[in-house]
Amino acid sequence: MKNEDHNPVILQKKQPSVSRSHSKNGAVDASSDLKGADEATDVYMSNKSIETNFGEEADSSVHHINSREKDNGGDDTSHTDKAVSRFDTFEIDEEQPLLETDKNETLHSSRDNNNTLQLKEECVPPWRTCIALCSGFIFSYSAFEAIQNLQSSLNAEGHLGELSLSVMYASVLIGALLGPVIAKLVSHKGILCLGFLGHIFYTCTNFLPTFATLIPASAVQGVASGGIGMSQGVYIAAISNSYIYFNNLPESKLYGTISFFNGLFYCSFKATQISGNLLSSMIFQTTAYNSSVLTDNKCGAQVCSGFKDAPQFERPSARLIHALFGSFALMNCIGFAIFVFGLPHLKNASEEGEKKTAALKGRIKGNKDGCLSIIIDPKFMAFIPHVIAESILVMVSYSGYTKAFVSCAVGVQWVGYTMVALGVVSSLTALTANYLAQYTGRIAQFTVGMSVDIVTVAIMLLWEPDSRTSPSVLMVVPMMFGFSQGILQPQQQALIGSIFSKEQLPAAYSAANGAKCLGFSIYLCMASTLCLYHGLLLALGIYIPGVLGYIYIEVTQWRREKG
Repeated sequence: MKNEDHNPVILQKKQPSVSRSHSKNGAVDASSDLKGADEATDVYMSNKSIETNFGEEADSSVHHINSREKDNGGDDTSHTDKAVSRFDTFEIDEEQPLLETDKNETLHSSRDNNNTLQLKEECVPPWRTCIALCSGFIFSYSAFEAIQNLQSSLNAEGHLGELSLSVMYASVLIGALLGPVIAKLVSHKGILCLGFLGHIFYTCTNFLPTFATLIPASAVQGVASGGIGMSQGVYIAAISNSYIYFNNLPESKLYGTISFFNGLFYCSFKATQISGNLLSSMIFQTTAYNSSVLTDNKCGAQVCSGFKDAPQFERPSARLIHALFGSFALMNCIGFAIFVFGLPHLKNASEEGEKKTAALKGRIKGNKDGCLSIIIDPKFMAFIPHVIAESILVMVSYSGYTKAFVSCAVGVQWVGYTMVALGVVSSLTALTANYLAQYTGRIAQFTVGMSVDIVTVAIMLLWEPDSRTSPSVLMVVPMMFGFSQGILQPQQQALIGSIFSKEQLPAAYSAANGAKCLGFSIYLCMASTLCLYHGLLLALGIYIPGVLGYIYIEVTQWRREKG
């Protein structure tokens, strides 16, 4: 047959035994009480050595029936018509193919229902793409993470640093909601490049930080980078799908593969805490800059913004600031160049954008896979509290802890070193724990990560360091945060990739990124007016519904798999 190489369920060759069986049943049902029909069936069953198609066998049987009609005086005409009708209307049940298909062919034909790529043309080189993606993030986010960690200390006057970060993440929320639409216009690679251009612009404005420069730059940076989290997630999914395709892995390996590549990415991403913060600490350590330490400082979760007893921090010299941000700007440019020249396009996304650019307005209003549709999805609604609570704790570790515990007690020059400790533990955890996820399962991973988060918050609420506290002791809490973040952040991405369809993934990743930014903004707004313990209590209050929501997702997935 002509179709035998294209459709594994199409009959490649008609089996005579099946043909005879159905033909016999049709003749007997049509004239079970007639001698002529019985003889026609007997003649048909006697041709066991001949392999013909259904039409030829039907013609042979009808010819015999007609010959018997003449002998019987034409009394069996109506029964003959019924027999012919049964031959003509006979259909093959394609749901039960008669021939077994090749295993590889079956594997590839089943991928469309399991969030994997179906066509080779949609695949990307998995390892080359992974290296380019990780390298670009390492250079660009080494600068951004270090700047973010220093904002609350370097630009403490008027709470400029915290307010600028709050504006940035509020703007990221807007960019995240528009991410799926923009991706169809400029592709996911274009979104990453635009976001990294925003990083360069934001870094340069820190040479002269004022409310007139830093706040607008933060807003631009937020909108430009709003789709980064979405596109990064889509690239990881594409890398995982391509890896499965090229290695002919079964669909049961999908979650483990996504988790593995998410672990690789987050290992690289968390390594940015090492490189950027180590650079900042080395630059500040070149002088005896320790003027932020006061023996009567009240440090810990009780540190409050806008109160008379709040600790005061002195900004380093302009020479140190220029050296630091000049290095950061160079790192941003290198990361941008890697993405422009080293990251391949996702063909399915770019081609779709070329075909549907004219329908932009309609997509914004009626795209069934858009962010608004994802947000009201029960699975995502149950997932939102945990995402927001986790993002609040991430910002506590980056901004609140560095200001209220480190800068307050031992000086701003130790901020980078404590964040290096966070980055080292988080990178190693992301690499090892998420590799082990294919053996332990995600339930054990989430349980351990959530438990460490709750214990860490309890320690921060009870501990009050001072100037006598050893800097090495101050690294314990960041290391605990790094351990939980190294587990939970990749697992969150892997969970999204496994519970939503391929068409929903861009919107799901974008909505999740928007929820993270909402949590960042909520904490930063509180940090500029309230105490650190208020943010910690808020995180705990949201964390409990987040745990319940995660349990709901697991139960729903278990029932769906069992059903």
